[in-house]
Amino acid sequence: MNLFSSWWLDLKLAVRILAKHPGISFAGAAGIAVAVALAAGASSVIYDNFLTTALPLHEGHRIVALELWDSAAGKPEPRLTRDFQLWRHQLKSVLELGAFRISSPNLISPGAPPESVRVAAITASGFSVARVQPLLGRFLQEQDEHPASPPVVVIGESVWRHRFAADPAILGRSLRLGATSNTIVGVMPFGFAFPVNDQLWVPLRLGPAVPEPLSGPPLVVFGRLAPAASLHSAQAELTALGRRASLDFPTIYTTLRPQIMPYPRPFAGIHQGVDVSALFGMQGIFFALLVLVSLNVTVLVYTRTAMRQSEIGLRTALGASRGRIVGQLFIEAFVLSALASLAGLALASLALRWVAGATAHIASALPFWMTFQLSWQSGLYAAALTVVAAAIVGIVPALQATKSNLQSGLKIAETGGMALGRTWTILVVAQVGFAVAFLPPALVAAWNDARDGFAGLGFPAQEFLSAKLDSDIPDNTPRFAASQAEFMRRLEAHPQVATVSFSRFHPGNEGGASIAAEGQPSEVREARWNHVDINFFGAFNVPVLAGRVFQPADLAASPAASQAVVVNLPLAQQLFAGNALGRRIRYARPNATPGPWLEIVGIVADFPTGASPGMRDQLQLKVYHVIPPGAARPAALAIRLRHVAPAAFSPALRQLALSVNPDLHLTEIQGLDAVMRGEQWISRMTAAVFLAITLSVLLLSAAGIYALMSFTVSQRRKEIGIRLALGAGWRHIVAGIFSRALAQLGTGALLGAALGALLERASGGVLLRGNAAVVVPIVAAAIVAVGFLAALGPTRRGLRTEPTSALREQ
Repeated sequence: MNLFSSWWLDLKLAVRILAKHPGISFAGAAGIAVAVALAAGASSVIYDNFLTTALPLHEGHRIVALELWDSAAGKPEPRLTRDFQLWRHQLKSVLELGAFRISSPNLISPGAPPESVRVAAITASGFSVARVQPLLGRFLQEQDEHPASPPVVVIGESVWRHRFAADPAILGRSLRLGATSNTIVGVMPFGFAFPVNDQLWVPLRLGPAVPEPLSGPPLVVFGRLAPAASLHSAQAELTALGRRASLDFPTIYTTLRPQIMPYPRPFAGIHQGVDVSALFGMQGIFFALLVLVSLNVTVLVYTRTAMRQSEIGLRTALGASRGRIVGQLFIEAFVLSALASLAGLALASLALRWVAGATAHIASALPFWMTFQLSWQSGLYAAALTVVAAAIVGIVPALQATKSNLQSGLKIAETGGMALGRTWTILVVAQVGFAVAFLPPALVAAWNDARDGFAGLGFPAQEFLSAKLDSDIPDNTPRFAASQAEFMRRLEAHPQVATVSFSRFHPGNEGGASIAAEGQPSEVREARWNHVDINFFGAFNVPVLAGRVFQPADLAASPAASQAVVVNLPLAQQLFAGNALGRRIRYARPNATPGPWLEIVGIVADFPTGASPGMRDQLQLKVYHVIPPGAARPAALAIRLRHVAPAAFSPALRQLALSVNPDLHLTEIQGLDAVMRGEQWISRMTAAVFLAITLSVLLLSAAGIYALMSFTVSQRRKEIGIRLALGAGWRHIVAGIFSRALAQLGTGALLGAALGALLERASGGVLLRGNAAVVVPIVAAAIVAVGFLAALGPTRRGLRTEPTSALREQ
């Protein structure tokens, strides 16, 4: 027999064995499929979107981003106009250095309502970095960046096709963005969206003068590595320039450090090595899940292999080598793992398509290189996982089953099986312990995320229209404040508007910070904060439980100047046992000077009470500050309407803003309920993941315990028959079987509970969120019940054994 025939025979035998044991095969395949789906799906998202180092452009791996990292704040400092202009002239390792900023002016066309559009104000070098030629006309040039040059714009192919009907005479026509009329000088080809996801480009005009540090608009800086340069050499040169800046401005650049990285990284929130390590750690968690599932499947395969011990003994006696038998058992495991991996890849592909659909409403804001689809690299990764799973599932039981010599193999073949003894006990205890330790956190996470994913909002959010209000007016100018105040005045006078308010963040999506209470210097708590309009609580009908809400006297020129704050009930209860009026709190950041003391003047009910990042924890601490119009950029508007749907009021809202100031622009116009429920799909997806993990582990645990119980009781079938022949009562036999099962199941449950308690303590109570006393006993009882049910069927079959047949076999 040649090698091909041997492998083909092993494959056919593997398929027959899997079909002969459908329960074990299905349980094992389901567990591996879920683990492969999670690992492959996570690999596609993590590596293709977050860890990628190359753009889908010519030599995209050499396009880089540069930033100033603020080590004190733990985030990049975007005000780097001065640094960009110096780098542009002094940096030799990075060529074609450029910068951009994003704005959202109104696109104004005759006969059409104004529309807020995304515009990239970019240096001309951005097009040379991308190395993509225009479809029509030209792209931006350096002379366009001069403040005295006429305003021009380059449009994308989709804008040219949809707004201008692909007019071949488009060059030279005007496009009005806010109050500025721009001449169209070029059209970029289909698919071009550099620097982020853009279809309109205007010149970035910074002026020739080098400004003071930390001044000017926020910028993103990019470039292309010089032919002989690397990231390491460019970082060395950039560090030297940073040292020179720290000598010139020692107080400003103390915590600022310039750094360079692959261009896609900062857009995915990856700025430091620890961010990369966290993503690798996340991928490692999914790989560990596959290993744990494979070990669970190994228990199933081990029992099945033990039941085939007589077959293995006969094959050994007939001359089959140990390697031949191990190879055949590995092929069986490989077929199981391969089928499961194919199913897992299909699940991952469907899940990623669902994620793409759920994020369709924000697709235009995502970087153009980000995708939610299964990559071919993930397919290769799944293939590698298949081999790993097959090795764990097939080789470990095979080595255990074939370690006996020829004589013992013949003896096993003669008696029909082998006794597992201590191995059986260890497997049962380990199976139960694993389930009791790791199922409760998954169940708690699935329950909490499912509750968040389908929770109500606690107020009539469907009656509110939300929008983000901003303008192209320079930051911190009275002109924007006056425009916003006039816009809100006209809104309040509109017959279809009941109330209007604004805040820095939409309700439920507040910013996070650490706070400390006066008299409790060592007690730092995590809280959420928001800057709100003076009538914010009235607009949402939030009950005032004590004290007062904000008054005109509380308003100040800037949010930091007002020291009166309103807090929610959970904060008053947790920090001051409910007696919070007149008490003081302040913001406290590690390794930074604490903020000024803030006096609590009012306590309001917890709001809102549904789902979204700031609403998942019903005990979330919240602090509110009052601000005047113009202080929040952008301002999150909340407009309560009378007898009109939010979508129907959107055109009137845009026209109203345009009538106040053409430079005022509105973005993200949608119902407030849609905004607040926009985060729920994340909770639903997370709940589905944890539920899949829970069900797969529970299925494998139940199947493993059942298989082990069935095997051991079947091994005692002759013993049971002989004891019946000698007059033993069935109650006594059943009690003996179940007492032994109870001892093993109970030991596993206790060990699992102890391990779970250690994990809960190590996590600081995060895993079970205070539900350990309820969830762990329920899971332990369920697993023990599964074990008893697993022993029931084999025990009943054993009691049907004819005593005479057992005596003859003996």
